[in-house]
Amino acid sequence: MVQANLLDVRLEAGRSNFLLDEPIVVNVVIRNNTDKRALLAADKEWIQFSVSRGRGVPVAKRGRPPEGEVYILKAGETVERQFRLDPFYDFSEPGEYGVRAMVRVPNWDGAVIPSRQSQLQVMRGQDLVSIERGVSTALGGAAPEVRRYTLQKATVAGRHFMYLRTADNNSPSFKVFNVLPLGTLIHRARGEFGFQVDASGVVHVFFQCHVRHFLYCTLNTRGELLRRQMYMTDPFRGTPALGRDVRGRFVVNGGQRVPSEWDFPAPLKRPRGLPAKELGLPNP
Repeated sequence: MVQANLLDVRLEAGRSNFLLDEPIVVNVVIRNNTDKRALLAADKEWIQFSVSRGRGVPVAKRGRPPEGEVYILKAGETVERQFRLDPFYDFSEPGEYGVRAMVRVPNWDGAVIPSRQSQLQVMRGQDLVSIERGVSTALGGAAPEVRRYTLQKATVAGRHFMYLRTADNNSPSFKVFNVLPLGTLIHRARGEFGFQVDASGVVHVFFQCHVRHFLYCTLNTRGELLRRQMYMTDPFRGTPALGRDVRGRFVVNGGQRVPSEWDFPAPLKRPRGLPAKELGLPNP
């Protein structure tokens, strides 16, 4: 290895703790501190990761993260690349993990520059309530598969968050489709959260995320976000809540719809509602 000050390699995960089975995504930030260009991603060995548990015991590796496109890092330039690590490394046990990246620069005589080790904590979420539903499969004539949707609560960076865990109905789950953070969960929420699955298999989640604000999320059968909208209490229409319309469809009754920076899909105009920093959402 060569001196690490030729390239400044940093790992940034945005937060230090993740739920069990939640996607673990890290950003690798690379700055060229020399007057010579660095050729990155020229071969499959340009970046490697090491993941360890506890006192440095290496975890099992299931493959290699995609290497990405070739990039020429100019003198003084910084580039950022995102990698999802959980499909390739075993994070299946709660606990503390150490993650390090090593960047190889072929046109610098194969110099290898390591990052500092970052510590990540994998933890269990607190189950709140579960719903099981059968969903159709891509195979014609096959029996429906059972999905277990579980709302979980967890504390991330000192705040409570609502998560949706989507898995099969085996115990323990043989397959987890997604563990998705939905938003901040206020410590003492007013009323009950809403949690339903409609006839088409869409999951509806409604909960209080701030003093006067609420989030309404819909998700598909794989636990992927379809829509996220914000509502707030209104002096004339009262406190919003998940209910049904005259046709029996799930809707938000009462309150006032407020476009926000965390709406999905994003609003066409810049919203005036609660800023995203007030929600403190982990990356969804």
